[in-house]
Amino acid sequence: MRLTAAILLFAVLHVSASGYSQRITLTMHDEPLEKVLKAIEKLGNVEILYNNDLVRQVEHVTVVVKDAGVDEALTMALARTKFDFKVVEGILIISPREEPAPVKPEATAPPDEITGKVTGLDGKPLAGVSVVNKTRKYGTQTDGAGVFTIAAGEKDVIEFTFVGYGTQVYRVTGKAASISVVMAPQASNLNEVVMIGYGSSQRRDLTGSVSTISGKTVQDIPFNTVDNAIAGKAAGVQVTKTDGTPGGAVRIRVRGTASIIGGNDPLYVIDGVPMQVQSSYVNQGYDVSNPVGNDITGQGGVSQGMSTAFVNGLNSLGGLNPDDIESISILKDASASAIYGAKAANGVVIITTKRGKKDAKPQITANYYTTVTGIMKRPKVLDAQQYKMLLTEAATNDNAARDKASMKHLPQADTIVNDPGHFFGASNTDWVKEVTRTSVSHTAEIAIQGGGNASRYYSSISFTSMPGIVKGTDYKRVVGKINLENEISRKFRILTNFNIGYTNQNIANGAYDQALKARPDYTPYDSTGNFYNFSNVGYSYQGFQNPVALLTAINNSKTTSLLGSLSAVYDIIPGLQFKSTVSLNNQIYNQRLYTPSYLQIGSFYGNISSNGGIGGNTNSRFADWFVENTLGYTKEWNEKHSLNILAGTSYETLKTSFFSATATGYPNDNVLNSLSSAITPLYTKGDEPSRPQSYLVSYYLRANYTFMDRYLFTFTGRTDGSSKFGPDNKFGYFPSGAIAWRLSKEKFLAPVKWIEDIKLRGSYGLTGNQNIGDQKYRTLYTPYSYAGNNALVPDQLGNPAVKWETTKQTDLGLDFSLFQSRLQGTFDYYNKQTDDALLSLPVPPSSSYSSLLGNVVGIRNRGVELMLQGDIIRTKDFRWNMSANISWNRSIITKLNKMANLDGQLLNPTGLEYQNTTLVEGQPLGLITGMKVTGIIKTQKQLADYKSKLGFFAGYIFPTLDIGDPMYQLDTVSYAQYGAAYPDFHVIIGQGAPKYFGGFTESFSYKNFDLNLYFLYSQGGKLMWADDVSSTTFVGTSNANVSMLKRYTAQNTNADRPRLLLGGDQLMYNTNLSIYNSSYLKLRTATLNYRFDKSGWMTRAGIQSAAVYLSATNLFTITKYPGNDPETSDDSYSVAGGYFDVSNYPAVRTFSMGIKIAF
Repeated sequence: MRLTAAILLFAVLHVSASGYSQRITLTMHDEPLEKVLKAIEKLGNVEILYNNDLVRQVEHVTVVVKDAGVDEALTMALARTKFDFKVVEGILIISPREEPAPVKPEATAPPDEITGKVTGLDGKPLAGVSVVNKTRKYGTQTDGAGVFTIAAGEKDVIEFTFVGYGTQVYRVTGKAASISVVMAPQASNLNEVVMIGYGSSQRRDLTGSVSTISGKTVQDIPFNTVDNAIAGKAAGVQVTKTDGTPGGAVRIRVRGTASIIGGNDPLYVIDGVPMQVQSSYVNQGYDVSNPVGNDITGQGGVSQGMSTAFVNGLNSLGGLNPDDIESISILKDASASAIYGAKAANGVVIITTKRGKKDAKPQITANYYTTVTGIMKRPKVLDAQQYKMLLTEAATNDNAARDKASMKHLPQADTIVNDPGHFFGASNTDWVKEVTRTSVSHTAEIAIQGGGNASRYYSSISFTSMPGIVKGTDYKRVVGKINLENEISRKFRILTNFNIGYTNQNIANGAYDQALKARPDYTPYDSTGNFYNFSNVGYSYQGFQNPVALLTAINNSKTTSLLGSLSAVYDIIPGLQFKSTVSLNNQIYNQRLYTPSYLQIGSFYGNISSNGGIGGNTNSRFADWFVENTLGYTKEWNEKHSLNILAGTSYETLKTSFFSATATGYPNDNVLNSLSSAITPLYTKGDEPSRPQSYLVSYYLRANYTFMDRYLFTFTGRTDGSSKFGPDNKFGYFPSGAIAWRLSKEKFLAPVKWIEDIKLRGSYGLTGNQNIGDQKYRTLYTPYSYAGNNALVPDQLGNPAVKWETTKQTDLGLDFSLFQSRLQGTFDYYNKQTDDALLSLPVPPSSSYSSLLGNVVGIRNRGVELMLQGDIIRTKDFRWNMSANISWNRSIITKLNKMANLDGQLLNPTGLEYQNTTLVEGQPLGLITGMKVTGIIKTQKQLADYKSKLGFFAGYIFPTLDIGDPMYQLDTVSYAQYGAAYPDFHVIIGQGAPKYFGGFTESFSYKNFDLNLYFLYSQGGKLMWADDVSSTTFVGTSNANVSMLKRYTAQNTNADRPRLLLGGDQLMYNTNLSIYNSSYLKLRTATLNYRFDKSGWMTRAGIQSAAVYLSATNLFTITKYPGNDPETSDDSYSVAGGYFDVSNYPAVRTFSMGIKIAF
């Protein structure tokens, strides 16, 4: 926290307070001249007279000026018309331009024509730049290729202005036939166009809480998925990687968690098409299985060992190419997101992709980069010598403990102690090295954009091939993008948008997990060259397999996604527009599994032989059709009032289907291993509905009113009717309201010249969540076959009272821009309350059901967000910009039904254990439950006292309890069936959620070089480290982490870890000994870019711009966490927890090199 505060203070102190004068900033593209003149009148507070009939004949005018005078704005507006203006007694008069009289021979020759090109710092041409000859008072603008032509004589001053960029001035010296101008971005974003629900708005006019990320920010870093590019860029948005799996999903939370069993991912709206993240939590068929982790019936679920990025679903955003993105807007409060009603409780992420430009020549952009990937931090496990020493110690201790307790020795312990030559192997294998590699990936992209007088287009295709650092894993993706806009007439146009993505992923089968556990004295291959047979059997957490052999199992997933829309837009009358859209989000997912005959299947019942091979297929289909009609009206009058109204209706149908089959008896492991080759079917399951499972019909209205550009009001109302709820609860109502006050427009702040803009805002509203799966309110049956007979058996007990999860949110915010936009910031306080979150309740076993769904949980998220950005140094050749954000969020369980139960067993009378977290009324969400070690028994008195507390259960639970063993905190609860005190060891041992988190960016530009540094940080969270849990003692003979070396011995009596035993499963619990602080500060990405100056060879080659770049990720991490990476989660879709580091796939460090060329 001190580091963050110091950085923010440094940014503030380095912002200079220069003078300020109010001028006109206006951006209008392809608008009627009359509308442009009215806008200039209003902004410039001037009077303009013109002939309406003549002016209305001009329907296509573009004006883009930044901090410019009225005369400059008019010059640009009239540049391509037959009109001119003059000032008469303070009034601007527009009149037809007079034809110049013929130049007499003796007259002075006209100025020379100067041709030039304007580009940004990245070398890309800038279209629509205002080019004004300040000396002669006329101007023009650049075309789609950034080219302009203007008349200028010697010593004339030419000024270049463009929204979002600093003004450039060029003084003509002598005769200059061609000039090049490079414009640098300006820190001010007050006039930035921000995408909001069903439209856009200038940032200065927002009444809600919206964070934006520019497409350039996303594209500057060679990330292959969009979600990774969001991390640390927006206040209130927490992005957590699960692991280093290529193409894997990440965990995204906007202002905390609002649901327990429903989805908590935000709604994504991609070019107007809504897309809800799919996972096994809300839809069947989206879980990803591990072929060596399920039992032979196929019902074992997923096992430990598979990459957690895929456990409950594939990355729903994997089919998007980050380089296609124009901007990202994140709607966080109710005012901004309520327009999406039933889907907006977890926030809305609006992704807008690139479009073509009118009257622009085709521009082709090519981008290629290659990436070298390696392990960020290598794990430290016992080598063969350490392993043999500690396992022998554990076996010796175990025999002595059993002798003392009059118990039989474990045969394995006697073999280790008495015949080590037979038990131990002679190798010293580094299994992590055997299953990992340094990988090289490639990404190639090409895009073309442009347009004519009545159309514009953007099209791209990209290919990515990314081998994982775990052998046998990889990620391939092909993405195609087409955006078209065609103007059929002056009032009617059609917009077409298609994004087609294909991903092919080979997912880890547990090889890395097993490499951390495999005995180092074993070898991958036997003397015959076959895989060495690890013959250990037992429970899945006891046994282990040959990690190298595991690499040969097949776990392949393919996804084909189509995201498309077709829109028709009709301008009925000036200010009134109708839009109709039909869109489709279609995803097809296929997973193929195969376990070779020489491997074993791990399950809770022990490792089962896969003789004959075991394989299967899972196919899922998801089709979301969306039809929407909107009517928008905009009106401004009396120079004081502005009204914008949007009304709409939409209809959505969602259909999912899946089929899964598992079989055995494959003729050959290498060739005939497809499902059709199997002899014996083991398990099938599927759901192929004849009609959509869910429907959603919606009606919505939004009204924005502005008075004197000072007082802003927004009202939004939405009604959603969903088939997911019973007859009495189908409809949900989601209103919101917001007000904003622009203090900088008040007279009392007028003398304060260093204040550019200050705005106070507040909002309150309701949003909903229906991402809970289908038919939850109904009683359902499922087909079942037994002894050749078919029947329907109870599957789900319905509850017609199930209703919407509704979230009420209050937001108070402050937006400011100071020192001529050198310092800008946003502050938000929010309170987000969900009173009716769904949870499963227990029912009597005699009912044939296990649970009943009910709205019984209350969750409150309360927090503060701060964002600052500053232009610290700005000179001709050097710029230093910085942006930083910090977020505090605290999630509290405000209500919890005392009998709530998720898995059929009451685990804690004060709360409920859910996955690796506990829900307790009045306590934060994200608690980690387990057993709390209060110390190690070191004396006979401590041993006697502890046994006395345990009573009868001392010998029942811990029969070999002795000095060196842990003491656990006890909670005594009376259970009637025992008639006595029963020791309950489950207590709260950690809080997973961080106290605050955020990120900051340092951007440096010197001449042709750009350096961007992106930092992430998190403070105050906790993680349970699974490898440390399994390294407390030996359960079986698996290897362990080097933390085991810190165990209690007669020579190390100050240890806080227990003595070693063999088969000591009574000592291997989730305890506070394995809870670690997960705070960190990391340099997430660093990118260095060099832009080539345009030279003769580039011109001859037809190259407009070229740049090369170097980029790296995870260069360093400052943390006390001993595991692989503190930025991790055991489940990217986890609804309540995720604070468990299972280390199934290592975090990675990457180095990339690439080149971008524009033709």
